[in-house]
Amino acid sequence: MSKEMSKPKMTKEELAKLWKEYYDLVSTIYPVESFEIPGKNGESLSFYCGNAYKDEPTFMSYFLKDPTYQKAYEEQKSMDLLGEERNKDNDKNETFESKAFICIDKEEKWFNFGVEWDYMRNGYGRAIYDNYIHILEMLGIPNPEEYQLRIYGNPDHDFFKRMQTEKLVSKASGKPDKEKASQLLTEFSKYPHTMRFSELNTIIQYAIDANIPTPKITQAINDNGFNIAYDTIRSTPYFEEEDFEKFKSFGITGLKPTSMHRHFMRNRGFGFIKLLDDIDTQDATREFRKVFEEVKTQHEKEKKEKEQHKKGNDFNYTYQTIEKYGVAEHIALNWEHFGLLLKNVDPNIQAIVKKGTISKFGEFDPEHEREWNGCDIDYESSQTFKMLREAELMDKDTYIALYQKALNRNYSLNKFDKAIGRFINKEERKKAKEEILRNAFYPSPKGNWQKSSIQGKPYKISRITIPKKVAKTGNVRDLLKQEILKQCIAKRTKIRTDMTGRDKNGKPILVDNLKDWLFGVPGAHGNLQMEGASTVILPPQTPDFAVRLIEDTFRDIEYPNSEGR
Repeated sequence: MSKEMSKPKMTKEELAKLWKEYYDLVSTIYPVESFEIPGKNGESLSFYCGNAYKDEPTFMSYFLKDPTYQKAYEEQKSMDLLGEERNKDNDKNETFESKAFICIDKEEKWFNFGVEWDYMRNGYGRAIYDNYIHILEMLGIPNPEEYQLRIYGNPDHDFFKRMQTEKLVSKASGKPDKEKASQLLTEFSKYPHTMRFSELNTIIQYAIDANIPTPKITQAINDNGFNIAYDTIRSTPYFEEEDFEKFKSFGITGLKPTSMHRHFMRNRGFGFIKLLDDIDTQDATREFRKVFEEVKTQHEKEKKEKEQHKKGNDFNYTYQTIEKYGVAEHIALNWEHFGLLLKNVDPNIQAIVKKGTISKFGEFDPEHEREWNGCDIDYESSQTFKMLREAELMDKDTYIALYQKALNRNYSLNKFDKAIGRFINKEERKKAKEEILRNAFYPSPKGNWQKSSIQGKPYKISRITIPKKVAKTGNVRDLLKQEILKQCIAKRTKIRTDMTGRDKNGKPILVDNLKDWLFGVPGAHGNLQMEGASTVILPPQTPDFAVRLIEDTFRDIEYPNSEGR
């Protein structure tokens, strides 16, 4: 084992000389070793110089430390200049934690500072911001107004925006003055940063008290775009319900959804529409199209990036949901209170979104992994039902259309009603159920329903045993079809289903009778299926009438000379 070589130990005189040279360097770079500025509630904030470097003579750093640090610093400096060795285990400097820092580059002319995580609650960041000119002057730095402010190196830090906002709002104080209020509204209308809802109310209240005409206030608010601050960590607004009520009490009319576009896109929520009265349909429709096109453009951008970088499945939620459901459905699923906007758009667009929402309903849970237990429905279904209710589009016809989709997924009327009942008013719900009970609704399941299941449980498929005598004929389905057609009962039995076919010209064929539902039409297979050579099967939720018809027909085929039923 080799013995480590240690450096020769310096004498006290040599060590003192080195420290003397260092402190001389400090004094050339730092004209002021320490300074104080006023803090929150009369607190005195003490800053002390940091390390000095020969190769960075234009760079200075100061650290905010406890006032008792001064005594420890002086004691340590005295020890250094006497050549006393530092005892690292008892280094007093280690016990004084820095709560903020200031860095100044005299060559690049920037003033950078930072404070722990919470730079506003203790007022340290605000104290530095309010006194930075004074600090530069104390340090003897010429032309302090030329220095660029930064926080953690960022000249556009949100803290600066917050300070500018408070400065703007502070103008809405003192005795109301019409000229001052008018200038404030002009500045507010062009203000690019967010503010709290309470601050917006303060500006409006000042303008009202100064007798500014309401149309001028309305225009300023529309131009500003309701740029309200939003808590991105908790995904909730910074404001309370009383902020809404306060705003409503002003009685301001003429506000537009399009003016809120920036807020809608940033916060993915249309809740601010609650503030508007007598919303213009054309304006609401324009806003809907703006949101739609912007989300669509973003999707196309992500799609292109995915193709270029070949990310596979490594792409974000926006891309995934749009690829799966479509743009309108993505907005409905992810924007809060989308129904409030949809409620006010052009009826033709309402119809398109409503139709798309209903058609997508059957795709939200295509593998039937989650059974509807009471009101426990899948997230996508719940969100779309809420949206339709909010848009006042959850009426009798919507209920029935959604019921047919649920019927295709093997849900009975009772189970469906338990899930959707809370999203529709009692009167519409009652009318819908009455109409369903008056009509013969038949399922039109998609996919291989013969082998489908819900949570591992097979569908309750209707199975009808083929009599042995009939099975021996070898052509059971054709024989059954001929007999049913001859009876004409199935043709005369009108039904309701969303099963449709297509003729040779591509035009839809409406399936509205039991015969076509059983045996199919061009472009759509019949729902009567053979299971081996001994059983006929029908989809889940097939009405009993169809099952009895087939059973009776088999008896007629088996005993052709018996008396009619």
